[in-house]
Amino acid sequence: MIQPIAENREKAVDKELIQLLLMLIVSPRLPTDLRIRQQLADDPDFQELYSCILALRELSFALHSGDLQRFVDGKGFILGNLKALQSNLRHLTWQTKRVAKGDFSQKVDFLGEFSQAFNEMTSNLKNMNMQLHKLARLDGLTQLSNRMALEQFLGEAFDKARAQANHLSILMIDIDHFKKVNDLYGHHAGDQVLIQISKVLKKQFRATDMLARYGGEEFMAVQPETRIDQAIKIGNRVLEAVRNTNVQLDAKQRLTVTLSVGISSIAPADRSFEDIVKRSDAALYEAKNSGRNRLCVCSYSQDNCMDGIS
Repeated sequence: MIQPIAENREKAVDKELIQLLLMLIVSPRLPTDLRIRQQLADDPDFQELYSCILALRELSFALHSGDLQRFVDGKGFILGNLKALQSNLRHLTWQTKRVAKGDFSQKVDFLGEFSQAFNEMTSNLKNMNMQLHKLARLDGLTQLSNRMALEQFLGEAFDKARAQANHLSILMIDIDHFKKVNDLYGHHAGDQVLIQISKVLKKQFRATDMLARYGGEEFMAVQPETRIDQAIKIGNRVLEAVRNTNVQLDAKQRLTVTLSVGISSIAPADRSFEDIVKRSDAALYEAKNSGRNRLCVCSYSQDNCMDGIS
């Protein structure tokens, strides 16, 4: 009778162990008064197993709760994989913050299908950001740079010219009698004039220059490292190119327009790019008042504007 009693006790212990392990693995909460048979509690293998399961419970719950900073002791295949996932998720969190700050170079290669989705997202965000940045700096009608982009470029060009004692010239360009075009032919015709003249103007300047729509029918060209005599030559080339252009309003109707141009260059006394702009604007005003379809130059004093060579 002694042998069956021992077998029954072993079976009872085995069953208790299985139930305990199931509870540790499956139960969302452990009882506060959890009791473990002393025979099991004293077993080193059970102690290791018990500690490992508790660590797995703690780390898996932390991951489920979004706590990526929880540290648990222990090693092993399952726990090691969870720790690796925790580390990857921490790195992914850092990468996501970098993307939020505009760093779209971040790539993920450790989360399978999610990695592909994340990388597609960052690529799309990068493209969208580039497009928005471009749109924010372009005039929607003419596709030239807008005033915001112009003033940034001009400020940098002015600072560089002063620091390096370089030349810098500005051309103010205005389409003559533009209001009459709108009044006689309509605003659609006016838009066509702006679009087509913009294309002509763009061909006359270098890649290092900045041509922008300044407002309405007025344009500005900023020419770094360009002397006033060089700017005059380019300005007269611009006048001639527009004179020889027929603006196509529709299938049957064409229109010729002319420009007035005002030019000035950086002076030693200039404190900001606005000083050059004011002189170029004064020269443009003089070109308008003296008959249009011409170029005028304003030197260091606004009172000294003269016709350019055409």
